[in-house]
Amino acid sequence: MIEDEAAFYRFLREEDPAALEKMVATYANRLLRGAFFLCRNEPEAQDLVHDTFYQAFLSLRNFNGDSSLYFWLYRILRNIYLNQTRRKRKFFSLLASRRASWLDPDVAGRDAANRIGIDLAEAISRLPLKHREILLLRYMDGYKIHEIGEILGVSPGTVKSRLYHALRKLKRNVFRTPGLGRRPEKENSHEM
Repeated sequence: MIEDEAAFYRFLREEDPAALEKMVATYANRLLRGAFFLCRNEPEAQDLVHDTFYQAFLSLRNFNGDSSLYFWLYRILRNIYLNQTRRKRKFFSLLASRRASWLDPDVAGRDAANRIGIDLAEAISRLPLKHREILLLRYMDGYKIHEIGEILGVSPGTVKSRLYHALRKLKRNVFRTPGLGRRPEKENSHEM
């Protein structure tokens, strides 16, 4: 983490190479995880992170430190993703039906824990973007409701509502996924 944020922000605005490297080293993995959660495609997620750092570099003079650097970087990443998605939607109606290759259920040699993780990821991948994003920010990044609202530009009430619906839909998706969340068979009460 960054000890003296005010000094670090000053070095960033001055485009100090060491500060830029530290920014990338500090936030690249978190942004990659967030990008992957949004687009569900590793090469595309890597491109999003690269584009985010490039855009951040161009806009560093506008960063005033009112929010955390990660908030600012995530907003840039999210805006790039949403703009790209809007453009793609105009040309490719099949984009929504794409499925990430790492979710292939026929890969041999998975142990049970790995299988559950993949099945859970598949259940999450069927959620709409606004719900996947809420789950990422709340449970993977650990942000509080009001912080998520700041990042997404929505009210805390909207965050709570989206979180509630995301968890509800995830529960339904989990029970639809073969091998995950199967309800136990009811025991026959007549047998002893």
